[in-house]
Amino acid sequence: MAAGSRSARDPSLSLTRVLTRLTAPPIYLGVLGGMQVGLLWVLRSHFGTLLPAVSTAAYIALLAGLLLVAEHWTVKLWGVVGLSVLTAIGPTVMDIVARIQGRATMVHDGLVQVELAIDRLMHGQPIYGVDWSNTPLAAMPWNTTLGPNPALHHQAYFPLVILLGVPLRALTNALGLPFDGRMVLVGFALLGMAVIARLPLAAERRFLILTAVYMSPLITLYFWSGRNDIEFLVMVLLSLMLLARRQPVLASTALGAAVALKPFAWLAVPFLLLVLYLRYRDRRSMGELLTSLIALAMVPVVTIVPFLLADPRAFWTDTVLYTNGGVPDAYPIGGYGFGELLYQLHGVARRSDAFPFGLVQLAAVIPVLWVTARGFLRRPTLSRWMGGYALALLAFTFFARFFNDNYAGIVITLILCIRPLGDVSLAPAPAQAAGRLAA
Repeated sequence: MAAGSRSARDPSLSLTRVLTRLTAPPIYLGVLGGMQVGLLWVLRSHFGTLLPAVSTAAYIALLAGLLLVAEHWTVKLWGVVGLSVLTAIGPTVMDIVARIQGRATMVHDGLVQVELAIDRLMHGQPIYGVDWSNTPLAAMPWNTTLGPNPALHHQAYFPLVILLGVPLRALTNALGLPFDGRMVLVGFALLGMAVIARLPLAAERRFLILTAVYMSPLITLYFWSGRNDIEFLVMVLLSLMLLARRQPVLASTALGAAVALKPFAWLAVPFLLLVLYLRYRDRRSMGELLTSLIALAMVPVVTIVPFLLADPRAFWTDTVLYTNGGVPDAYPIGGYGFGELLYQLHGVARRSDAFPFGLVQLAAVIPVLWVTARGFLRRPTLSRWMGGYALALLAFTFFARFFNDNYAGIVITLILCIRPLGDVSLAPAPAQAAGRLAA
């Protein structure tokens, strides 16, 4: 009995100690990077053998450096940046080239629809309430349900996703070059690397976050094929970095852009508002508060309202009802969450049926926000900000109509970023040195 009591009090068995060991750079790189390099070998018929071979050699060299060399974290940080470019952006560029050359690619149907919408927008045509049946989208495979892809009659992406591609499309047209929507995504991926590099954290912690985001197929597998989650994810990270650097107005603008890109970013807004509240409580600066709130609303208002006013019914049907079961041909129930469980247990007869998922989501999200927000107010740190957002997003997506594979990947990636973000304070007082690792 005494031995058991001593074991129970042994700090080596504490949860904190276990988590610290699991969030060590060699573990992150070994597991996530190994999965990524392994996936390149699995897809060698698509990418060839040179990219997997070079990636494997670089991966082994970096992992050996982590295990054998204790210091030089700046060099290691640049190493993971280079390996991320090689294994995350490299396959994307190769697939773009393959598509231009007319070879088989791994393009996602959402990318095709975004490209078609960019072309329509540049010709002054509507992008909501459109029948896409006579476009290349109709040739894309659809295996989720019987019948045609419901996206042939709905365009669920917010306007900013389309607007971002217009300047680049115009530039490639002027230069006589082919266009691929993933060119925009590559730009966001590079921006995200720069954002993580600018976080006010020690190089070791930034190494962990870069690895979690760019050395993991949980993100990059979908990035390669053109799913646009990287856009909103990078803007959320940019907002957090700017908050950590005491720039609330710019942080609000960045999060507003994230909201205008994907509804998932809404779950981060309460935590931004808590930071603004803490700053107002400390400084009583109404000007900073109002400017930040205006900045938060600016991008969504400027990009969404014109399309909403142009055709309210079409916009609402495509972006809200289609994804929430408010129309007969709504996006089908499925994925890896509550919706699929409900279908398998015969809670709904057909995947196209309506169900009040919104009420279930509210019931799940509200208590999560309540608990995590109170914890954040007691100790407003980067890790608690990310923890609250990640858990709220998990509750929202898991209980949604569909919890797709890329959604699960985003949530897991954000959870992997929690501990590396550490105890750097988001309160008005200077960031606490306790949140930093020795460089």
